[in-house]
Amino acid sequence: MQVTRGTGLGFAAIALGALAASPAGAQVAVASTANGLFRTFVDSKHVLVRSFVEDFTVPLRGDGNVTLHWNHERVLIPGVAAPAGSEEAIDAITTASRPIEGNAFQDFIKVRNELEGQVSRGGASLGYYHSIESDYLGHQVSASYNRDVRDDQINISVGTSFGWDDIKPLVDQRGSTAPDHKNTLHVNAVATRVLSPVSVVRLGVEVNRVTGLQHNPYRMVYAGGTTMPERHPESRLRRDAFLKLHHYLANRSSLKFDYRLYDDDWGVLSHEVAGGLSQYITRGLYAQYEYRWYTQSSADFWRPEYATTQGVDGYVTGDYRMSPLSSHLFGFNLNADLGVLAPDSPKFRRFSVSLDYERYFNSNNYSADILETGLEFRF
Repeated sequence: MQVTRGTGLGFAAIALGALAASPAGAQVAVASTANGLFRTFVDSKHVLVRSFVEDFTVPLRGDGNVTLHWNHERVLIPGVAAPAGSEEAIDAITTASRPIEGNAFQDFIKVRNELEGQVSRGGASLGYYHSIESDYLGHQVSASYNRDVRDDQINISVGTSFGWDDIKPLVDQRGSTAPDHKNTLHVNAVATRVLSPVSVVRLGVEVNRVTGLQHNPYRMVYAGGTTMPERHPESRLRRDAFLKLHHYLANRSSLKFDYRLYDDDWGVLSHEVAGGLSQYITRGLYAQYEYRWYTQSSADFWRPEYATTQGVDGYVTGDYRMSPLSSHLFGFNLNADLGVLAPDSPKFRRFSVSLDYERYFNSNNYSADILETGLEFRF
């Protein structure tokens, strides 16, 4: 996508930033870069996730480039904290959403590594994703194509992907689930239009068909006066449509507004509204503020209690994401380009650093803190 005559640099930053956030975006020439992120996630149940992320981008001849993404993630689920033999401890062990083997009072640690690569040229791209953990092996292939039309004021893109996952639940003394699989077919279509020299809008639709195991193989649910393994339907059709609007303001700031409508054949209908403000504090240093509100209806088979072990049409769930839900998220991000702040320093001029904090909480008494620090090196 090109910017028409009279368009300012501020708008260019907004437009390119918006497009870069999605694989549906137009191709933009980039320098070789290496980005490192360290992310920490802690929720109200004291689950701790630490992620170390590395991204590499290498330009090819013409308008092509190669990108690589690697993520090493360590998840710690705390052991049962209640006194051994107490009613609270028995209830915690019975309903734990982690495998129980041996000492349930010890922490459970899980490690996941994922690698993703993509080759892009001339508006077309091909990608492959691979992830591995002790009980899960995931694969995905993807392809997309985008093209500018109407004097380069509109960009149209289409994309698809297919993922196939092998699931081998670990030994669980409460009862083991047999190995299974999950397949996901995804398609999307997105249109991005320049409204004015300072505004750009994006419209898109996405459809996902998911088949196979779609519940937590370790979660137990109270039903009919006893406990039984969680069970969800093995087929799910998910659809969503979204609208994104970005507008540049004269004081070197920009506003964004996002809306997403989602529904699926499990009965979940959701709305998500988000807004944000990006503001340059000084040259090379800018801050971003974000708020997101989300609400959804429950899945058809969700109940606060199940009177019988048959649940609803044979399905039972203990997943709060299947219940009626509303949530809020507040975020703050600070970015510093040391190449601008210290252009005469050969040590710092190739670096950018970032700090991001998000606070999430929902109507089911669940909350989480997410802290992310990033370092970018340009070579």
